[in-house]
Amino acid sequence: MTRSTAVRRTALAAAAVVATFASVACSPRTDSEVGAKVGYPAGEPAVTLDFWYMPYGGPIQDRAVHQEADKFHETHPNITVNPVRIEWSEALTRLSTATTSSEGPDVTVLGTTWVGGFSALDALRPYTEAEIAAVGGKDVFSPASWTASHRLGSDAITALPWLTDIRALFYRKDVMAKAGVDVTTAFTDWAAFERTLKKIKASGSPVWPLAIGNENNFGIIHNVAPFIWGAGGNLLDESGSKALLNEPAAVDGVTFYQRMVAAYDDPRAMKLNSSDVPAAFANGIGAITIDNSQSVGDYLADPDRPGLQGGWGTAPLPAGATGRHGFQGGSGLAILKSAEHPDAAFEWVKYLTSEESQRRYGVTSGLWPARTAAIAGTRLETDPAYAAFREMLKAGRIYPSIPAWIVVESLIATDLADLWHAARPLTRAEVQAILDRTATDIDAVLKDPSQTGIK
Repeated sequence: MTRSTAVRRTALAAAAVVATFASVACSPRTDSEVGAKVGYPAGEPAVTLDFWYMPYGGPIQDRAVHQEADKFHETHPNITVNPVRIEWSEALTRLSTATTSSEGPDVTVLGTTWVGGFSALDALRPYTEAEIAAVGGKDVFSPASWTASHRLGSDAITALPWLTDIRALFYRKDVMAKAGVDVTTAFTDWAAFERTLKKIKASGSPVWPLAIGNENNFGIIHNVAPFIWGAGGNLLDESGSKALLNEPAAVDGVTFYQRMVAAYDDPRAMKLNSSDVPAAFANGIGAITIDNSQSVGDYLADPDRPGLQGGWGTAPLPAGATGRHGFQGGSGLAILKSAEHPDAAFEWVKYLTSEESQRRYGVTSGLWPARTAAIAGTRLETDPAYAAFREMLKAGRIYPSIPAWIVVESLIATDLADLWHAARPLTRAEVQAILDRTATDIDAVLKDPSQTGIK
């Protein structure tokens, strides 16, 4: 068995449990069905909630989660929250097991790309109309975040928006200066971006131009997608029923991105998962990387690392032929149908999505709140280091919330890994061949999600 085949089967096996999606859609629970009861009053018995969360970064987010749990308990003394950190690499398998065994958390964080799949499994407790009104209604959240609160084509809201994952470029000011790069024009479009990378490589700097993690993981697609969109392509059609990855525009975008990574990415970074790259960049690997706003908070908190001492900045992703586009993901908060204390669980969700908690959590962790008003008066709104993310929010695009997306994402991540393992710029024809295979695999899954190709 080749390495590519082994990696492919491993990734698909992780998604196999959620590949057999139910054909029935969840229906929203009406207030009359639940007596319009909202929350868990102070007079109710003391309970403990298990809360699963996945980290976007290091200890800063862990501290932020525990800080919110402690503050929540101060105002809800009959509810204790037990935060449980789950690595993203393990979360899909563990959540799949939890939803089928009924032995999972009361509340879990869900990546926006997973909401459609777990909703189709009928594993999540839909929020009632009264509960949605109690958090302020859908208009308090960013429109893009709200599209990931439910399965495409369903009215049942199964994951209330919590955090927004919007990405931008990070660059080292000292390396740019040595290479004679003007940072105000270095990243305006693809041509400028490529010129910048060439200048850094030709400058004699010991630092490689890029730090992009290319080990097989879901972060790969988040970095490639903006270049596909920038070329005028897309991953799927608007209905989410057909792959478009092998269409000419998409091939153009992937070919450009692959050439940049193959020619300019630090070989050490290539061997990392994307989640490990921010720390590697701070420790001196690469002059430019792509990450979400959490790293701003991390770098501001610990600026003495080798890659940060010479100064660093952020910039929007370069614009392609059709303009600037960026992946916008993040996470929502879901209550499992198997939750032992669903009403108390809603109190915790309501708290985490409140403007006060969102504002405090965003400032503490550097992660962007899904509640739009929560950035008002914070450093997210005013600090120049976050300016690129404020700009990218205008260009953010989200993947379709379809049940099969978890499997589609696995296929893209595993198939596109072949692009990076080549460690050289591939011809357009070679990229086309890889994307033809991926599109065929995706179409098979979209037609019948149970057909994962695992023998």
